[in-house]
Amino acid sequence: MHIIFLNGSEFRGNWREFIRALWHPLFVALILAMTGIIFLVRPYDHIMPEGVILRTLIVTSSVVVYLAFSVFLISRIAHAKRRIFTITVFVPANIVTSLWAVRISVYAGGNGLDAVGWAQLLAFNFVFFLVGELILASFLLRHIVPETVLQTYPIAMQSPSDLSGAMEDEEGHDKTPAPPQILEVLGKAVLLDQIWHLKAEEHYVLLGLCDGTSTLLRGRLADAIAQVPPEAGLQVHRSHWVAKSALADLERRREGWRLRLHNGTDIPVARNRQTDVRIWVEDALQTA
Repeated sequence: MHIIFLNGSEFRGNWREFIRALWHPLFVALILAMTGIIFLVRPYDHIMPEGVILRTLIVTSSVVVYLAFSVFLISRIAHAKRRIFTITVFVPANIVTSLWAVRISVYAGGNGLDAVGWAQLLAFNFVFFLVGELILASFLLRHIVPETVLQTYPIAMQSPSDLSGAMEDEEGHDKTPAPPQILEVLGKAVLLDQIWHLKAEEHYVLLGLCDGTSTLLRGRLADAIAQVPPEAGLQVHRSHWVAKSALADLERRREGWRLRLHNGTDIPVARNRQTDVRIWVEDALQTA
């Protein structure tokens, strides 16, 4: 899933990570704050029926319709394996929500709208949703994304007694497996042996895992590499770091040397690093 916001910010991850982001306290707080502004400003009073309870129900149901329809559109676009531009989501969601709010208001005894009224309502909703999206993308996303990486691999499947007891082979050698190493990369806890690829993307670093998932972390590639043990991988390009466990082959092409990972991804090798990378790859593949 690849969501691109109007200000250029991005969210990359799988569907479960996206749902976790929706339940993040900052996103929930944004929705509640925007809803509270509607109750304070009261921009829809001229079309709503009398009664506080009715108006509260209409506004609340409209917020639910907007969120539900937006999530539905995102799921359909993501299912088609296409990039999701938020403008293609909140414009139709705005129209559907406006239709819902007006129809239910009229049904409950409120007033209808003429063409000018519809234009004003849609324009206001568009600006209102746009402000909310910009707040999310410009200020909240950087805090939400690093906290929504799905931990797909459990740290240990053994019971505490299994972990505390040493395993020995027939010759009496200790066969206790080494515990998995947990790193904190740009503020996110992740298992070392799951990291395959680090890629610089402007002010962010794309963290690629061996299961094919990835997430965008705010920070510099140099800082992320410094948090990974040197023996775990190598920076092969100014924008790419590759884990030793991810290596499949090194290929020479017309445009230069390229690393091929086990998942089929091709990584460019910088010209000034070719000698070091070739030696590193040969040693890594021989010892694999």
